[in-house]
Parts: sequence; structure tokens; C-alpha cells
Amino acid sequence: MIGRILFGFCSFSTTIMMVMGMLFIRNTPKLMRLFLKLIRYVFYLSYLIYEWLLTWIQSHLDDRSGVDLLHNPQRIIACSLLSLCFLFLINLLRDKSLSIWTMMGAISHGVLIGYLWKDFFEPTGLDLGESLW
Repeated sequence: MIGRILFGFCSFSTTIMMVMGMLFIRNTPKLMRLFLKLIRYVFYLSYLIYEWLLTWIQSHLDDRSGVDLLHNPQRIIACSLLSLCFLFLINLLRDKSLSIWTMMGAISHGVLIGYLWKDFFEPTGLDLGESLW
């Protein structure tokens, strides 16, 4: 009796897992489009925050030095440093150790934001992936 109940439970759970796997495979293109749209919104939000911060810093630096943070090499370095600062702030709040992989992700995030500074407003500015369907 217990064996039949256990067998029925295992076969039912296996069937449910197979159906969920098939639905995931079937909906993968929709999920990828949603994931790419989410990444695009995160990058755009980061761009808005970094633009506000860098223009504020630039307005204070303009009088004291000849550094222009809104042009290409300085902007990429400043965005990378801002990404690292935000990563350090998040890690202080999370109380976890800092890994080299998250630091590399933050630096690459800052480089991408700094490099695509004016391209966010073009129709093909941040085109992640190619539409196959």
C-alpha cells in the first residue's frame, strides 16, 4: 500500500517536472526577449543616474580644474568608478564578502554605460541580441 502511494507520488512529480521543462523550452524565446528588455531598462536607469551624478560633479569640477568628465575616456573611467562605488555600497548593506567576479561585472557595467553614453537615445542604441523571430 505504501509502495503504491510512493510510486504514484513519484510518477506524478516526474510528470509535473517534465511538463514544466517542456513549457520552459517552449517559452524560451519570450523569456529571452523579456530578459533582454529588463537588462536594457537596468542599463537605461543606470545611465540616467550616472548622467545626473556626472553632470553634478562636472559643474563643481569645472571651476577648479580642467577635467571634463563628460567626454569619452574620462567618462568611461568615471562610470566604472561609480559602478564600483555602488557595488561597495550594496555589499556593505548585504554584509557579504566581495568577489572578483562581481567587481569585474561592475567595471564592465560602468564601461558599457560610459561607452554607450549618447547611444541610448538612438533607436538602435542599445540593441542587445538580434531578433530571429
